Amino acid sequence: MMKRHRLFTALLSALLLFTSALISCGKEDTAENETTLAETEEAVSNIVIAKRGEDTQFRLAYNVESEESVRDNILEIKKAYSDKLGVKLMPLDDYDPSNECDFEIIVGSTKREECVTLTNSLEDGEYAIKAVSVDGQQKIVIAYKGNYARIYAIKTFIDNYIGEDYSMVPENLNLKGRCDDWKSVIVSKIPQLRDPCILEENGVYYAYGTGWVYYKNTSGYLDGDWSGPYDACEVPADCAGDKWAPEVHKYNGAYYMLTTYRPAKPGHRGCTVMKSDTPEGPFKEISSGHVTPLDWDSIDGTLYIDKDGQPWMVFVHEWTSTDDKVGRFAAAKFSDDLTSLVSEPIELFRADAPSWSTNNVTDGCWMYTTKDGELLMLWSNWDKYGYCVGIARSKSGDIAGPWTQDEDMLYSRVMKNVTNDYDGGHSMIFKTPSGQMYLALHSPNSSSAGRPETPIFVPIKEENGTLVWDIFDTNN
Repeated sequence: MMKRHRLFTALLSALLLFTSALISCGKEDTAENETTLAETEEAVSNIVIAKRGEDTQFRLAYNVESEESVRDNILEIKKAYSDKLGVKLMPLDDYDPSNECDFEIIVGSTKREECVTLTNSLEDGEYAIKAVSVDGQQKIVIAYKGNYARIYAIKTFIDNYIGEDYSMVPENLNLKGRCDDWKSVIVSKIPQLRDPCILEENGVYYAYGTGWVYYKNTSGYLDGDWSGPYDACEVPADCAGDKWAPEVHKYNGAYYMLTTYRPAKPGHRGCTVMKSDTPEGPFKEISSGHVTPLDWDSIDGTLYIDKDGQPWMVFVHEWTSTDDKVGRFAAAKFSDDLTSLVSEPIELFRADAPSWSTNNVTDGCWMYTTKDGELLMLWSNWDKYGYCVGIARSKSGDIAGPWTQDEDMLYSRVMKNVTNDYDGGHSMIFKTPSGQMYLALHSPNSSSAGRPETPIFVPIKEENGTLVWDIFDTNN
């Protein structure tokens, strides 16, 4: 960590080297970034923006009339100064000429000449961070073209130029990069499918989804063609509809489908178990109807094997059948053959547990164990921008918890902003034969958003005990 001015300066140079190596998502930007790096290395002095616990002359200039998501993103800079340095960085509206001061961090679509000039020099998907010193004025300009370019520019500034004792930039900083990271995300050629579950077997990909159908891809590439839809299972005699969210897991040499349906006779939606000897089915029900409590509305069952080898079903206790109309996640032990639940369900957490939740819905659970033994659950709800994917965490690694909620989303329309404003959720994780992890989800959540609900595949990786987008790795 940066505890001294000299140490911070040294680490800053290293970080600039690292940033310049990574900021380009395409090979075409290599030469430009090398030039920028050379310019940066020539810096012999720095602009000190702030010191821990001391007042700063710098102000944060931005367009306060920007849409809320943009303002929130820009104000992350203000928050970073407060959190890291205990410094209050006062904002000002760049559209009021009387507000201009000699020391500014200028961000985004503003009327400041420095920002307009720098922005006009960029192409879509590019961003720049530049220091301008003229006539005693010092301006740090953060410009971009594109939503995710904005997010990445602000993240780059926060991560590399706000330390734990100082915030400073090289006097001749002129950093430029491209981040067309949507290229890392694969929008599948499946025409429409909700609640996707992907299984890879001998180089063949299977995509199961609501409606109890599946698609098949034999190209070896996730962006290849998918044939289908094909019927995935034999419909139980008691099924009257709501054939939702089939998950297929390979377990003990066979293939098990955990899915949901509504019974023909009056009752509640529930989760059932089907089995097949092949990924193509037909899957046949092996449980005696629903395995979840018959007086609950239950959906979205998933299979979890604990560290002792005990199989569990983790599922949703829907808000429609709870006393307070708030959804829950529950878990119960499976029998060894997965035909029934052999313990009473335990409650894991409620839909209103995270601060970002705006809905009482619990959807689409998927379990993941970190390298350090923590147990994560990916699950979907709504934040204020739409359907999304959050991360719940059991630090004990035990299914019983206690469970906490990460504030950082894994998928949100605004926080990632590479989805052309498409929200999405009901996710799961799979790996390609090369070992690359992908997050599969449907996006958008409604066909009214401009395209059908389509499976998309987001490269992810484990980093610092959590899951993040692996935006620099586009290998299939």
